[in-house]
Amino acid sequence: MQRQHPLILLLFLSLFGLSACTTTPPPAPTTQWDAQKAALSNIKDFTVKGKVAFISPEQRVSANFIWQQEGDTLSLRLTNFLGATLLKLDATPERAVLVDNDGKRYVGGNADLLLRSLTGVALPVEDMMYWIKGLPAADNDYQLGADNRLATLSENALDSNQPGWQLDYTGYDANTDSLLPSKIKMTQNDQKVNLVISQWTYE
Repeated sequence: MQRQHPLILLLFLSLFGLSACTTTPPPAPTTQWDAQKAALSNIKDFTVKGKVAFISPEQRVSANFIWQQEGDTLSLRLTNFLGATLLKLDATPERAVLVDNDGKRYVGGNADLLLRSLTGVALPVEDMMYWIKGLPAADNDYQLGADNRLATLSENALDSNQPGWQLDYTGYDANTDSLLPSKIKMTQNDQKVNLVISQWTYE
C-alpha cells in the first residue's frame, strides 16, 4: 500500500510566502492570438523557475519550483527555502516516477494519479505542460484579454457541468516580450494553486 504524504507534512520546511509586487508593470504589447499560439506551440524545450503555493482548507504550503520540459517529457522539482528537495516528479505520457522528501521512490503509469495519491493535489500534469506556457490544451474553454493573450481558462467545456481547474493569467513576463506568463492563479472547488514565475529559459 502506498504511504500518504500530504503536503501539510512539508509545511515547516517552507517558511516563506509569495510576495506581491508593489510596482505596476507596463502594459503588455498587443499581439494576434494566432501568432501567439504559434509562437507558444513552437516552444518545445524550456525551464521555468519560481514559487508555488498550494492552498486548501486543511493546509497552506509554499515552495520553490523548477519545471524542466523537453517535448512531452517533464521534470518537476519542489524545494524549500534552504534548497532541500521536497518532491521530484519525472513524467512521460507512459510513465511517472515520484521521489518524496524521504528519498522514497514511487512509480506509476499516470503522473496525475501518482501525484494525487502521494500529495493529495489533483493536478492534470499533461495539461499543465500547455497551461504553464499560457496555451490551452484540447477541449479547454478560454478567454483572451485585451492584448490577445490568454486571460482565463477552464479545464472542461463550460457546458459540460464537470468540475475542473479554472485558471487566471494575471501577468506576463516582460523579459519574454510578454510572450510567456509570470503569474497564474488556479482554483478547483476549495483548492488553489498560485504560481509566480521568476525566470524562463527556452529556445
